[in-house]
Amino acid sequence: MSGGSVLSCSGRGEAASRRRRRARWLAVLASIAGLVGGGTLLTGTTTSCASPPDSQRYTEIIMPDFPTYRDHVDAYLQRRCGTLDCHGQPGRAYRIYGFTGFRLYNVDAGLVSGQQPTIPEEVLANYQAAVALEPEEMSRLMATQGAEPNKLLLLRKALRIERHKGGPAMAEDDPGYRCVVAWLRIRVVRPAPDGEWEIIPQEDREKLPISAQQDCERAKSFP
Repeated sequence: MSGGSVLSCSGRGEAASRRRRRARWLAVLASIAGLVGGGTLLTGTTTSCASPPDSQRYTEIIMPDFPTYRDHVDAYLQRRCGTLDCHGQPGRAYRIYGFTGFRLYNVDAGLVSGQQPTIPEEVLANYQAAVALEPEEMSRLMATQGAEPNKLLLLRKALRIERHKGGPAMAEDDPGYRCVVAWLRIRVVRPAPDGEWEIIPQEDREKLPISAQQDCERAKSFP
């Protein structure tokens, strides 16, 4: 479950490679706008710069649990990172929609920042955006039940492990960081009898621990 990588002698080349990979996966995620659960193995056509597109070629992604994100994580990320001067604006690679920031496109222009509450479609779009940052890395993380979460760009940037225009947005002892990591550690796949992986049905998945739920509640109340 891996995609091609581009070696570059400069940070600019690596960033360009990341943007190309993200653009491909945004197209895949756009096709699942009706998604209501996480952990599903998704398949999407991939392209190669060395050969013509092959409609029979697929890469599978293991998705994190969506209901946990929806119920516990999104409110924190919206509050911490989703304002108009941060990721709540159209120019960001990781874009967050919601009440305090950019609104999801709507034909009648009825959604206005600071007026209507965040709608379910915006929460889903935020979840998809988090996965689309590094879909292959997210898939590897889910396959290991959230081991080494700081490999994700989502956390590397927030922790300032990697350069982040907005400065450090989290610390490892923050309740918000613990909230996000607890979500990523919810097991969504398990070994199948045939030696492959299978998706754990939603009703059989573990729930977010009480201590993590409390962290999420504290985090979303932070200024």
